[in-house]
Amino acid sequence: MEVTRYSSIPAFYADVESFLLSQEDRAGIMLGNSLRFKDKVWEEEQPFLATVKKDGEIVLAAMLIPPYALLLLEKDEAEGLAAVPHLIQYLIKEDYAIHKIMSPKAVGKAFSKEWTTAHQLEEKVLMDLRLYTLQSVIQPAARPGKLRKATQTDLTFLPQWILEMTEETNQLMTFAEAEEYAKDRVESEFLFIWEEDGRPVSMAAKTRPNIKGVSVNLVYTPRDLRGRGYASACVAMLSKYLLNEGFEFCTLYTDLANPTSNKIYQNIGYQPVSDFIELKFNQKSTESPV
Repeated sequence: MEVTRYSSIPAFYADVESFLLSQEDRAGIMLGNSLRFKDKVWEEEQPFLATVKKDGEIVLAAMLIPPYALLLLEKDEAEGLAAVPHLIQYLIKEDYAIHKIMSPKAVGKAFSKEWTTAHQLEEKVLMDLRLYTLQSVIQPAARPGKLRKATQTDLTFLPQWILEMTEETNQLMTFAEAEEYAKDRVESEFLFIWEEDGRPVSMAAKTRPNIKGVSVNLVYTPRDLRGRGYASACVAMLSKYLLNEGFEFCTLYTDLANPTSNKIYQNIGYQPVSDFIELKFNQKSTESPV
């Protein structure tokens, strides 16, 4: 196997396009980055873009867009696992630092085992995830309310909702970052609100509109409003809206530690595709046990 490094996202995408599109649901984040950042010019740290090939065919793709996690994606698990040591050897040779990865679980765990051993690090699981795909919506039980696009007026509460959601999912933000995040998504018309009797009670967002598919994220209902079907209604109607826009399927990731969300998404038509994991690498603690 051999590692191929790419100098730009257009060069990378030209080589991996068919590899990604053949599994667009699993490749959604890497494909979305390829499309979103294709014209971006990096003034400082450059993206890391590479593939591992066997007999000229891609068996593993790797993408790191600063300051995010290294994304890994294989098509065949066995070949992907066999490719991991080759990628790690290349990264070590290039003295490339990796602090976080997001990957299909088996490949991610294999990468982590070798990377932490080579660098005397320890892994921390940030998110244990399952990817779901939906092609048609199973309408949940009818309830009062409606879906609407978020507006500037909603910025009075959306940053707080986003802050609370990221605290629950270990993806911490400052309040200022949450404000900017909310503002960007309202302006892009990607953020949606479920309201009942004129009161906002839940939210969800459109993200990564790719070739055939689109993703749903940022699903959140305040704690005191949970258990009433708001998230189910919000995600179902947003998914239907996105399919009506012309997308063939919707995807979303769930935290496997939250059985409630996994159940409600399946109840409205989302089917499990594969498991992913997000890991962070830390220095091993040198503190003596008490």
